[in-house]
Amino acid sequence: MIVLVRRAGRRDLEPIQSLWQSLRELQSKADSRLTPSKDAAQLVREHREVILADPRTAFFVAEEQGRILGYLHAQFETNDPIYDPQKYGVIVDLVVNEDRRREGIGTRLLEYCKEWFVSQGLSEYRVSVPVQQPDAKRFFERRGAPAFLVKHRAEL
Repeated sequence: MIVLVRRAGRRDLEPIQSLWQSLRELQSKADSRLTPSKDAAQLVREHREVILADPRTAFFVAEEQGRILGYLHAQFETNDPIYDPQKYGVIVDLVVNEDRRREGIGTRLLEYCKEWFVSQGLSEYRVSVPVQQPDAKRFFERRGAPAFLVKHRAEL
């Protein structure tokens, strides 16, 4: 079967939402601090409706025979003015259906996204990965994105 990677549209928002929820469930099982709030799904659904039209944001989907197998949410942000480059790409989410992982779908989504970043005049991207997901860390490191910053968290 042929997996097509393309820019997502409104019709893809529900499958994206489903994949987003599966990622959040996985993350919250790994660490309760990553459990979304009760209204997170609705807030994210409404937010996606707005940002889908934002030229600084893109959603890409991997699709096979009309079934969405994964998605990548990307955007670009302005850097702190003391650093170059002035803008950089951010991968917000990269999710592939659990039963289709390790088939190159995530890599294809990432490559498609990197082309979009370059078309936007960007020279780098960043991605945050929970420490509870070492597979995600390895995925990005193997594709040329070594760890850059480590965030720490403390409850008060």
